[in-house]
Amino acid sequence: MAYAASDLEALLSAHSREVHGLLMAITRNQALAEELTQEVFLVALKKQVRPGPGMRLWLREVARRLALNELRRKRPEPLDLAVAQLAGDSPEAASRASFEEELAALRKCLAELPDPDRQLLAGRYERQEPLEIAAANLSQTVGYLKQRLFRLRKRLADCVRRRLGVSSGSEVASA
Repeated sequence: MAYAASDLEALLSAHSREVHGLLMAITRNQALAEELTQEVFLVALKKQVRPGPGMRLWLREVARRLALNELRRKRPEPLDLAVAQLAGDSPEAASRASFEEELAALRKCLAELPDPDRQLLAGRYERQEPLEIAAANLSQTVGYLKQRLFRLRKRLADCVRRRLGVSSGSEVASA
């Protein structure tokens, strides 16, 4: 059965504004949000979805995933060390010094954590242990560990900010 133009019009009129608003909130870029809004509805067209219950949430999830994929793809490339050395005392060199200060603060904050918290972080981020394995080893649920890791990252970020004297509105550490 072919996809009717009226189905697409109904989807657009009912959800395009909300989808665009969500994409603006995620990307903070008008042109990109408009482009991704069109892409969301192209996905709906290709999948031949019809307006109905759950459509709003489905479109929001498609929009969220497309936006996050786009942001990951456009992540800036790491600075080439050879270029940084040629630059000498450039903003990149100052940025490197700032990074070293942040790293030192993070190490101090990590040392202050209780051993079980450090072990959980090490398993997840150093050994890249899947959450399912950590959950089984600790007799916890994956959801609980996700929440615990979220809170640990926030606690570490707050600690690093305090040590560096940075206001809480600025993001210093994200994991």
